[in-house]
Amino acid sequence: MVGRPGGFRVTKRGKRGSSKRAPVKENEIYHVTIESVNQRGQGVARIKGFVVLIPGAMTGERLRVKIVSVRPRFAIGEALR
Repeated sequence: MVGRPGGFRVTKRGKRGSSKRAPVKENEIYHVTIESVNQRGQGVARIKGFVVLIPGAMTGERLRVKIVSVRPRFAIGEALR
């Protein structure tokens, strides 16, 4: 924190999101259940609370998913049907 005259403080903001590592890795296969579909039509699943987006998946589907890309806040998966 940085002190300022006038009695208020300004805090430095860190990076967006958490500093934890993603619980998934590229090219690994997971079993998921699609919880919902986002506005772009991608199925939304979670692995240990981490969001995984699967294009073309529908709510309620149980799928084997291969992770193709991992980003800081979500991963992209490919359904293995």
